[in-house]
Amino acid sequence: MEFFSHSRPWTIVVSFCIIAFLHMFRRRRPALPFPPGPKGLPILGNALDMPNKNPWLTYLQWGKMYGKCFSDLIRGVDYILEMIDSDIVHANFLGKHVIVLNSAKAVHELFEKRSSIYSDRIRMSWNIAFVPYGPRWRTWRKVFHEHFHPNATQQYRPRELKAARKLLENLLRTPEHYDHHLRFMTGQVIMGIAYGIDITPHDDPYVSLAENALHAIESASISGWTFDMLPFYMYLPWWFPGAGFKKEAAKLAPRVDDMINKPYQTVKDALAAGVAVPSVAASMITSLREQPSHEEELTSKAVPATMYIGKSTAAALLTFFLAMVLHSDAQRRAQMEIDNVVGTGRLPDFDDEMSLPYVSALVKEVMRWHPVAPVAVPHRLVVDDVYEGYFLPAGSIVIGNAWAVLHDESVFPEPSRFRPERFLDPNVKLPEAGFGFGRRICPGRFMARSSMWIAIASVLAAFEISPVVDSNGVPQIPKGEYTAGIVSYPEAFACRIRPRSKQAEELIVSSLNDRT
Repeated sequence: MEFFSHSRPWTIVVSFCIIAFLHMFRRRRPALPFPPGPKGLPILGNALDMPNKNPWLTYLQWGKMYGKCFSDLIRGVDYILEMIDSDIVHANFLGKHVIVLNSAKAVHELFEKRSSIYSDRIRMSWNIAFVPYGPRWRTWRKVFHEHFHPNATQQYRPRELKAARKLLENLLRTPEHYDHHLRFMTGQVIMGIAYGIDITPHDDPYVSLAENALHAIESASISGWTFDMLPFYMYLPWWFPGAGFKKEAAKLAPRVDDMINKPYQTVKDALAAGVAVPSVAASMITSLREQPSHEEELTSKAVPATMYIGKSTAAALLTFFLAMVLHSDAQRRAQMEIDNVVGTGRLPDFDDEMSLPYVSALVKEVMRWHPVAPVAVPHRLVVDDVYEGYFLPAGSIVIGNAWAVLHDESVFPEPSRFRPERFLDPNVKLPEAGFGFGRRICPGRFMARSSMWIAIASVLAAFEISPVVDSNGVPQIPKGEYTAGIVSYPEAFACRIRPRSKQAEELIVSSLNDRT
């Protein structure tokens, strides 16, 4: 949709003329209805309705607006008794079908029980999250699982603990740059595990590579959506009206190539010199045959590169800081638990996790309150299907609305409130929705959770997070708005970060000497 908002009017007219021509050859409307949704315009469909801001809220609202109506038949009165929210909605984007799943029930039925036909992706990049469903994806997924299943991730905890301690040091020195410190911590963990590379806090070349590649993939997601909706654009020259973004994509492609190849080559050179440290890339390179095939070498490059491009821990930790600014009561309760269990003479470590149920509940609530990928990565339906009497055509883009699943009022009363105590009830489980769905669920979720937990527990033990105040002493409360990319970050906000006590400050300093 962003492509059309930036195009000149005359290019849009030309594009729509082509679409209108192709529209004449669409197949006949099926006997069963499509799911409910906004009524579109001729040819354009719902192109003007598709949201650019907070799409997760728009999709959820569609479910309420276009739900099923039921009459009071018992008393024979012909009027609407209630409106039942629809857990699946439909939109038509220039002749292409978009299906949104707004409930755990719909997600389970389609993405889990029918995963063989709902696990495809739109064609975008080498990243494992976007690779089409097939042999390559299965191979990459298997290799990724070998390094990141729950037992395997235990070996990464010392590095995660070290990064959490470094985070405390950085927050102590320059708390105003907390957002940079959170991103650095994430990069420190992932680049170390993926490549055995120790990054620098400022202007690190490998971090720059990764950030440039992430920007390129964000841009590619727009192009990928456009190509999928309007496949004929794939074959048009860049100078054709409306196809100029192909030229921009060609400029961005080398950034992604650099991210795949340069850190990988660094590890190869270190192995050849006998100075490589253990890492996922080193392990994969060592296991390659002397003359690997192109596909084998691509696998060994793509898996570690995907780790950094797929990072989401920084976004979740920014949400944690925002939540603590807005909900000081939850912060105080978590700190009280840490003081009672861990004491004030040391910092928490992973051995304390089972003894800190409220802290763990708070981590879960951070992931529920605003998931890092509210609408996840779209799936593609590969064959015609039927769900609850609705027709779902092959080729549809199917979006799992993680936000809707995690804000289901029947499961999470008062879903907009930040209430960690809801997860102290053993019957309340956190759905995996924040990490994707079905066979395409994020394979790095176990490491992401443990990295989040130790970072949050450490920050709570050492610091107090509060709103900044103006010259009159009035707290400046953040608006709490979020970006709408593949990974959703809080919009920039200021906060006050201070050590909880002199003893806490001394613990941070002393922990520097304890690192291995």
